[in-house]
Amino acid sequence: MRLSRLLLAASCVVATSGPLAAQSLRPVQSPELHGTIGGAIDELAGKRAGGVRTKVVNIDTTNDAFLFPSAGSVQGAGGTYFRSDAMIVNHRTTTQRISVGWIAQGVNNSARPLQYFDLNAATPYVLQDFINQSLHQTGLGAVLVSGVTSTGNTDSSATLDGFSRIWTNQPNASGTVSLAFPSMAVLDLLGNSFAYALGMRHDTGYRCNVGIVNLDSAAHTWTVTINGDGPSPITNFNVTVDAVSMKQVAVPAGNYGNLLLALQPNATGFFWSAYGASVDNITGDGWVSHASQP
Repeated sequence: MRLSRLLLAASCVVATSGPLAAQSLRPVQSPELHGTIGGAIDELAGKRAGGVRTKVVNIDTTNDAFLFPSAGSVQGAGGTYFRSDAMIVNHRTTTQRISVGWIAQGVNNSARPLQYFDLNAATPYVLQDFINQSLHQTGLGAVLVSGVTSTGNTDSSATLDGFSRIWTNQPNASGTVSLAFPSMAVLDLLGNSFAYALGMRHDTGYRCNVGIVNLDSAAHTWTVTINGDGPSPITNFNVTVDAVSMKQVAVPAGNYGNLLLALQPNATGFFWSAYGASVDNITGDGWVSHASQP
């Protein structure tokens, strides 16, 4: 699920339908639409072969649902304010209803109501400050987007794609700095097999965070291992994430240099997602590494 599909797919109607224009999401309110984030995750998992992920070749493609693992509208340090801009595309030639769930950091979001929107046929939506302006939320979290029917049930015929970046104005400069968070499969990582985020860095010049999205109905604890080429030794620390929630934390202080993060949860039989993010301490330039299981 990458924005490149918008540009490269020969059969994509969106790519030849005219100049890109800003669109506003059309909220839908109906007594029939009363789903929760926990219910949406259960339904999506149940339709994926009984909740078991099949090992397949990983390709960039559209899907009927996706996850932004980190997004926000949140005050940062040193005069920064981070907000997420997003693009969501409905590739179908008919109107598509979607549900959107805001998975706020640090709380159980199982019972949080979904928000519903209608997307015009073959239309990309350019959404500035998506969390605040479209979802009317603040803080840091993750976002679950799913195609649904008119009554709110999951719609396996939906053809959706998305991309987001979280950015801030650079302090004492005229430019911006940002981190890209492309859309991920909702059922991304499964169970307690190790997942690895590569290409990170944490030393005197760079800092590193790890983010975890827990899509289970119970809280779980992850053991995170830092293995770098700097003088600091291999280090383990734990991150506990509430049910249907996310958490982003800084790695423990140290001079790890270039590093990889290895993550393992304390249980099996549930879905989750994770990433590492490193940032230059001087310029604020940064990058994100999606954690994947071998």
